[in-house]
Amino acid sequence: MKKRILIATLVSLSTAAAGTLAVAKPGFGPERQKLTFEQLDADGNGALSDAELAATGQKRFDAVDTNSDGLLSLEEMNAKAQERIAKRTASMIERFDKNGDGALSVEEMPERPGPHKLLAKADTDGDGSISKAEFDTAQAIVDAVMKKKHHHGGQHKKGPRGDSE
Repeated sequence: MKKRILIATLVSLSTAAAGTLAVAKPGFGPERQKLTFEQLDADGNGALSDAELAATGQKRFDAVDTNSDGLLSLEEMNAKAQERIAKRTASMIERFDKNGDGALSVEEMPERPGPHKLLAKADTDGDGSISKAEFDTAQAIVDAVMKKKHHHGGQHKKGPRGDSE
């Protein structure tokens, strides 16, 4: 159990660190609170122990486990996700709502990569349109990038504890 909490804590901390880097870019959600070394070093001895890291992971788990049964149900996880979404959405509206009406128009939305940029990237012959061959090439590149980005190293689907289903 301690090993799972330690692993969950390290994953949580690394995810939080990566998430903080991602949201620190302009146009992304609110910065997540990062724990400092001093906050993690509960006994103040200048080193992080397994117990200190496990305690941090346990606190995060307990914050989501609202009925204190030691399990995270779909409802508890969805509630936490909705809480995060609500905070990010409110922050996004606050940041981009130029006219102060509490809503975002198309013009106020931050520009994101998307289909509108497809022409510039996929039109390799520069004729102002995308042929079937150019489309297929662009799609193959996107598919390869997505496969690489989301590949987890195995061919078999793993269960919640890493066991094969």
